Amino acid sequence: MSKPDLQPQSLKTRVTLMTLLIVMLCFWTLAFFSNRVFLRDEIRLFAGEQQRSALNLWVYEINRNLQTRLDALDLVIKRAGTTFVSNPAAFHASLQEHLFMAGFFNAGLRVWDKQGILQANVQYSQPEFPALGLNKSELATVLNEGRTLISGVRPYGEAQIRAFAVAVPIRNTQGAIVGAIAGVIRLDQTNFLTDIIKLDYGKSGHLFLVESAQRLIFATSDQSRLLEVLPDAGVSQCVDSFVQGFEGTTQLVNPHGEEVLVSVQQIPLAHWYATVTLPTDEAFAMIKTLRWRIWPAAFVTLLLCGVLIWLMLRRELTPMLTAVNILDGYVRRNQAPQALPVVRQDEVGQLVGGFNRLLETLGQQQKVLHESELFKQAVLNSMTAEIAVLDQDGVILAVNEAWERFALENTASELVQNPSHTGVGANYLAARELSDFEPGNTEALQAHQGIRAVLDGHLPQFYVEYPCHTPHRQRWFSMSVTPLVRGSQKGAVVAQQDITERVQMQNQVRALAFYDTLTHLPNRRLALERLTQQMARARRTHKHLALLFIDLDKFKPINDELGHEVGDWLLQTVAQRILRCLRESDTAARMGGDEFVVLLPDLLDSDQAMMVAEKIRSSLEQEFVTDQAAVLNISSSIGVAMYPDHGADEKELMRLGDEAMYKVKKSGRNAVYLFQPSLAETETAPVEPATSSYVHLRWKAAFSSGNPQIDQEHEMMFELANTLLDQVALRHQHPQEFDRAYQALFTHVEDHFAHEEKILQELGFERWAAHAQKHQALLAQARCLYQELNESTPLADTEGRWVKFMAADLIAGHLLLADREFFHLFTKPV
Repeated sequence: MSKPDLQPQSLKTRVTLMTLLIVMLCFWTLAFFSNRVFLRDEIRLFAGEQQRSALNLWVYEINRNLQTRLDALDLVIKRAGTTFVSNPAAFHASLQEHLFMAGFFNAGLRVWDKQGILQANVQYSQPEFPALGLNKSELATVLNEGRTLISGVRPYGEAQIRAFAVAVPIRNTQGAIVGAIAGVIRLDQTNFLTDIIKLDYGKSGHLFLVESAQRLIFATSDQSRLLEVLPDAGVSQCVDSFVQGFEGTTQLVNPHGEEVLVSVQQIPLAHWYATVTLPTDEAFAMIKTLRWRIWPAAFVTLLLCGVLIWLMLRRELTPMLTAVNILDGYVRRNQAPQALPVVRQDEVGQLVGGFNRLLETLGQQQKVLHESELFKQAVLNSMTAEIAVLDQDGVILAVNEAWERFALENTASELVQNPSHTGVGANYLAARELSDFEPGNTEALQAHQGIRAVLDGHLPQFYVEYPCHTPHRQRWFSMSVTPLVRGSQKGAVVAQQDITERVQMQNQVRALAFYDTLTHLPNRRLALERLTQQMARARRTHKHLALLFIDLDKFKPINDELGHEVGDWLLQTVAQRILRCLRESDTAARMGGDEFVVLLPDLLDSDQAMMVAEKIRSSLEQEFVTDQAAVLNISSSIGVAMYPDHGADEKELMRLGDEAMYKVKKSGRNAVYLFQPSLAETETAPVEPATSSYVHLRWKAAFSSGNPQIDQEHEMMFELANTLLDQVALRHQHPQEFDRAYQALFTHVEDHFAHEEKILQELGFERWAAHAQKHQALLAQARCLYQELNESTPLADTEGRWVKFMAADLIAGHLLLADREFFHLFTKPV
C-alpha cells in the first residue's frame, strides 16, 4: 500500500494548507469591508442625481422667466404694433403706457425700424440707461431672419454695467417684418435672476450662470466669482464640453484649484448654461468618515497576512533561495555552473537534484554546440561573399562578417534602408518586398521572386546580377540562392558578391570595342554588327533598309589650320546634329576620320531614305559657331544604298554606299545621291573652286564690354575680318580686292587700338602699357603674315596661318580674352 500524497513533511501539503488559510482570511476581510469601502461611485451617482434635480428646477424657472418676457414683448406688439408704421409717435406713447413692462425690463425698451434705425427708447426708471442692448449683427438677425433673440451679456459705460436684451421682430398685418423691439435687463439691479441665484445648495455649493460665447459667469451665488471669465478654448476640456452643449454630472478641478462635483444643464432660449457645484469634500464626506474607520482594520489585516506569508516563504523556500544564490554567484563571476547542494529530500530537493542532472547534460551539449557554431562561423567569415542563412519564411538565421559590413556600409542605398532589416532575426523577404514597390526596381522584384521560388522548392537554385548604386558611386552585385535542408526544416543560403570591377571592365571593353571614344557613336565594328541584324530584320518583315554613307567636306583644312581641338569639337557637333535627324530605331556610326554611316530600318521605299539624307545634309550645311565666335562652314557628301534593292549582303551594301558618296564628291560635293547601277559609267564633273572662306567670325552680345564705342569698333572689326577671310582664298585671282580688304582691316585695327589705349589711360587702367605692347605685337604679326602671303605660292600653307591668326590670335586670343581685363571699368555700379 503506497503512502498517501498528503503528508505533513510534503511541501505541497504545507503550501496548500497555508495558502487556503490566508485566502479564506482575505476573502472574509474583503466581504466584511466591501459594503463600507466601495461606496464612492454610488455616492457620486446619488449626489449627481440630487444636483441635477435641483438644477432642473432652477433652469426651468430661468426658461420660464425668459419665455414670459418674450410673450410680454409679443403682447405689446399685438396691442400697438399696427401703429408702428403709420403713426410712430402713437406707438411710442403706447409703449410708455405699458408700465407693467418695467417689471420685466428694468432698463426699458428699444424699437428699430426695418433699416435698423432706432425709433424709440422707452425708459421706465431713473436714471435712464443709454445702452441699446443689441449690437449690429444681433439686430440684423432679428430684422432679416425674423427670429427672437437673447443677446449676449455686455458691459456698458465707464462703470462696466452688465446687461442683456430680449428681442423679437415687429410684423405688419401681412406678416412682413417692419421693425424690431427689445427689452433690456440690467444685471446690477433687481431682476428675475436675483432671487434664483440667492438659493444655496448644501453647505458650500453654488449656482452659476455662464454665457457660452464669452465664457462669462454673469450671475452666481458665489459673489467672489461674479463676472469671472472661464479659460479659453483648448485650456480646459471640461469647460470646452460645457460650451459645446454637454449636460450631465462630472468631477473636475475648478480654476481656483478646488475639486468639485459639477452638474451642467443648457438654457434652451439663450446661449447660456447653468451649473451647480459642490466641493468633493462635502459630497464624499460620508466616505471620509468611513475611511478613517476602515483603514486601521485594513492595515492590521494586511500586516497580519504579510507576516504570515513572509514566515511561511522564509521557512519553506530557504533551500531553493540558497541554491539560487549559489547559481547567481556563478553567473556574476562568469564561472561555469556547478552542482547545487540538496538540503532536504522534499520537492525542492528533488527539483535541485533534477536541475543538477540537467545542468550536466546541457553543459556537454553546449560545449559540442559551441564548438560547432565556432567552426561554422569561421567558415562563413572566411568567405569574401556576403552570406546569410534563411529559414522557410525568409527569416535570417545567421550571417557572416562580410554581410554585416555590407549592411552597415549601405544603410543609405536602395538595397539596405536599415541595417536591422538585414540582421539576424529580421525577415529578409519582407525587406526585399518593401523595395519591390520602388518604381522601376525590377531587379528587387526578380530577387524576391527567386528567393521565394527556392524556399518553396520550385527552383533548384537562383542567380541574378543587379545594380545597387549610391549617389556617389555606381555598383553591381551578384546574388546566388541555394536550398538548405536540415532534416524536416528547409531554408536557403543567400550569397551576395560585389562584381562592380568586373562589370566596369566589361563596360569599358565593350565601349572600346564598339563605340567611338570621341563622338560616343557606334564604331565600324558595331555598325557592321547592327547592319547584319537590320538586314535580317528586313528579310523577316519584307521592308527596306537604307545605308547612308556620309563624308564631311572641307573638314581637313579646318582640322589642320585651327587645330585638332577645333576638329574634335566639330566632329562631336556633327554627330549630335546627325542624331537629331534620326529616329530612336535608327543607327548613326563613325567609321573613322570624317566618315559616318547611318542605318535606317523599316522603310517603305527609297524616298523616305532620301528625305532623311537631305535633312542631314541640310543640317550639316548650317554654320558651326565655336565658343571663340569662329564660324565654320562645312558640307557633306552623302551616298545612299538600299537593301534589298541594291546589295544582297553587308559588304556589297557598304561598297555601293561608298561609291554613291564618291559620286557626290566628284560631282561638286554638298549633295545626296542614290546609288544607280550605271554609277561606274557616269562621267565625273570638275569640282568648283571655293568662292568664300570656310571660317567666319560672328559678333555676339556676350562679347560686349559695356563701352558703346569700343563695342561698335569690335563689331566693325568682325565684319572687316570676314571680308578679308573671303578674299584670302581668291587672292591670286583678285589680288587688288585682297589688298583693299587687308588695308581696310589694318587701318581700322590701328585706329581702334589707339582709341582703346586712350580710353584705358584716361580711366587709370594699371596695365594699359602692357596692353598697348600686345597691340603693337599683333600689328607687327599682321604685317609679317601679309608680306608672306603676297610672296607665297598657291600651294603654300600661308593661307592657313593667316586664317588661324585672324580667328585664334586676333579675335579669340585678344578681343575675347585679353580685352576682358578692363571690361569691369565700364560696368555701372548698382
